[in-house]
Amino acid sequence: MIEADVAAHLRNTQQKLNQMLREKIGEYNLSFRLLHIIMLIEKNPKANQKEIANQLKLTEGAISGYIKRLIDLKILAQKPSEDDQRCNQLTITEHGQDIIRDYEKQVKLRYKDIFVGFTEYELQAFRDALIKINANLDRINPGLP
Repeated sequence: MIEADVAAHLRNTQQKLNQMLREKIGEYNLSFRLLHIIMLIEKNPKANQKEIANQLKLTEGAISGYIKRLIDLKILAQKPSEDDQRCNQLTITEHGQDIIRDYEKQVKLRYKDIFVGFTEYELQAFRDALIKINANLDRINPGLP
């Protein structure tokens, strides 16, 4: 069945890409989860730990441990919130910003690398096929993100 073969190739591609990116993240002494947290904070600098926990569907205790680790790694810093002095605002340090920039640069390079040898036409056809696949997935299970 060709559909199963194509799906297996898609899964294999995703696994290889994840492994390459996991190795890059490992150079920073981070996990995908920790990187995701700092990228969420970058996108929403006013978010507090409770809001971050809710977004990631984690407990406040779990997010607190992750935040502590990121502070220990000098990727995040805390300062009193301007809105509520009883709360701390999380800020990304220069070191943390360097990590985000480097990671985003690596992702873009990897995306370019995996499509070496493709023509513009092939890339557009592949993109169109993936759009159809995602539309079918949305139809099958409309609750997926």
